[in-house]
Amino acid sequence: MRFGTDKFALQQRLWHLATRPRPVHKLEGILLPTALCPLAPEALFPGGSPKRALELGSGWGEYAVECLQADPDLSWVAFEIKSDRLRSALRRARRAGVLERLRLIPVNFGWFLEQILPPESFDRLIVNFPDPWPKRRHRKHRLIGPGFPGRVSGLLRPEALVELATDHGPYARQMLRVFGQAVDFRNILPRPGFRRERPAGAPGTRFEQLTRAEKGRAAYYLRFQFHPTEAAEKELADTRAAHK
Repeated sequence: MRFGTDKFALQQRLWHLATRPRPVHKLEGILLPTALCPLAPEALFPGGSPKRALELGSGWGEYAVECLQADPDLSWVAFEIKSDRLRSALRRARRAGVLERLRLIPVNFGWFLEQILPPESFDRLIVNFPDPWPKRRHRKHRLIGPGFPGRVSGLLRPEALVELATDHGPYARQMLRVFGQAVDFRNILPRPGFRRERPAGAPGTRFEQLTRAEKGRAAYYLRFQFHPTEAAEKELADTRAAHK
């Protein structure tokens, strides 16, 4: 009982930190959750676009905006906590005329993700250049770890595409192992399971430019597709029922 109480108290403290008022929260395009429950689809996708993408760590918004410009049927939800990046992404989206289809959530997705997003909502999941935590003792902090496919699977629609990029070879190999062991995901790239050239149609990012300029090496690009098993589909059905 004590463990459960402590866990709840920690969650409440993290929620308070994640949602404390900040000037950037008042900007158009920012969507701040007001309760620890799934956001309404009409708040996430105000235009009712049939295609929906989720990006974890939007950076300065260049990837999202270019994708939105390329596809008028696409809506984009992105998590980002740094104010300068949020402002940059919003300015970029406003200039490009796609702000109405972009929603930025200024909450740490490492703390809250599946708790505030509705199930089975996204056709794409994008994670570009997450922190590689290269030191061995820090690897436990990596986003793409053994529990990651389970965290995100409930948010994805069947056949959703997972798009990953990293400039760190060991992290790329970990991504391959993690998704290779997840029965509900299939690698859609030929052996060795990743590419060193940016896939056609994928926009460049500022992080990618920094990688090439500072380290002089190409990034790793990985693609997986979500194919839920019968057990996963039952779990998704139970999740949908619980949120009705």
